[in-house]
Amino acid sequence: MRHWPNQKLLQLTVTATLLLAIFNCKADVLSERTILPLPKLPAHSFSGSVSEIEKTPQWQEHKIMIRKNESLSTALGSLNISPATTYEIGRLQNSNLLTNLNVGDELEIWVDKDQNLQKILYPKSQLTTYELVKTSTGYQIQENKAQVEIRTETAYGTINGSFYIAAQNAGLSARSIMNLADLFAWDIDFARELRDGDVFKVIYEAKYLGNKYIGDGDILAAQIITENGNNAHNAFIMRDNKNVIGYYDEKGKNLKKAFLRSPVDYVRITSKFTPRRFHPILKKWRSHRGVDYGGPIGTPIHVTGSGKIIYEGWGPGYGRHIKVQHAGKYMTLYGHLSKYGKFKKGSYVSQGQTIGYMGMSGLATGPHLHYEFRIHGKHVDPLKVKFPAAGPIDKKYRVAFKKRSHLLLSQLDRLDSSTYLARNFE
Repeated sequence: MRHWPNQKLLQLTVTATLLLAIFNCKADVLSERTILPLPKLPAHSFSGSVSEIEKTPQWQEHKIMIRKNESLSTALGSLNISPATTYEIGRLQNSNLLTNLNVGDELEIWVDKDQNLQKILYPKSQLTTYELVKTSTGYQIQENKAQVEIRTETAYGTINGSFYIAAQNAGLSARSIMNLADLFAWDIDFARELRDGDVFKVIYEAKYLGNKYIGDGDILAAQIITENGNNAHNAFIMRDNKNVIGYYDEKGKNLKKAFLRSPVDYVRITSKFTPRRFHPILKKWRSHRGVDYGGPIGTPIHVTGSGKIIYEGWGPGYGRHIKVQHAGKYMTLYGHLSKYGKFKKGSYVSQGQTIGYMGMSGLATGPHLHYEFRIHGKHVDPLKVKFPAAGPIDKKYRVAFKKRSHLLLSQLDRLDSSTYLARNFE
């Protein structure tokens, strides 16, 4: 008698029983799962529920330019925004950032479907934007500053006629050209000393927003080589954090002097200091106790040193002229003016300020400035006198300055007509 079917049935029964036991027993064990923590989203990547996001109203953007006699109030009013909103903004502590608008300013304004103000962007400049946003507690205004990249760049040029044009051709901005002239104004008479073939080298900062050039920063180092390459005038910046302390030569001597070398910019010398000169109007020999600078009528005249105006008036020879007393023993005179500046007799003036304008009043055959320099009342040659210097670099900066200036000087020495385009040397 064969029992195989019964045995097979028994095996099937046992298998089914075991499966049933597995699924019906210890169900708590089968329901366990390994739970891995999900990475947390950044705080700014999600706020509120999905339903809240879906319910966020669409904002409308408007661009409005401020015209004559218009204000923030008129700009918001043109979008049917409630006057109460303008009043609320005006009560903010820093409301002046948005209310002091000028003709031509542009505002980007966002409103919701009910014409409620949500946001304002006011680009004040390339670098500064004021932003108004609506929060749960009311409106807030904040200032946003663009990130400016500072690059170190270089310029090299050879003078051929005009220093200004040569510097411009070398890629320097008008601002940097004037700053370069100011650095050496105490040591170099740009109207007399610069000659064709003289060389200038500059290491300076350039500002970029993105990859767009937006202007120059400080001059870091500069060199002007005169007298056929025999005389090098060097200037190196010294800063304390972002504050410029001054400019010094490679020995740490201050470039700033008590007097500027010349009272006018970029004009020619028509007559020098001499004990004997034939006067073109009086037709006789007499001493010329100053320096004459020729140029167009109206050329600004800068006081060469800080001091007090002790005379402003007319003289038969000088015409309209000004006398300035400096530190007791020094006195300068500026003659043949076409008109005076804003300062009057008794006023204190600072070095470099404009005190008058070139003319041909008095005994003059053409427009020029007659400039005199006196020490204890004695006339001296303004082109040869040695001016007292300002103080040297402070002791606490000397080690850092020496290290920095040596690095910059080595970079200046490497600049020539073939390498001046080198940039970002640091």
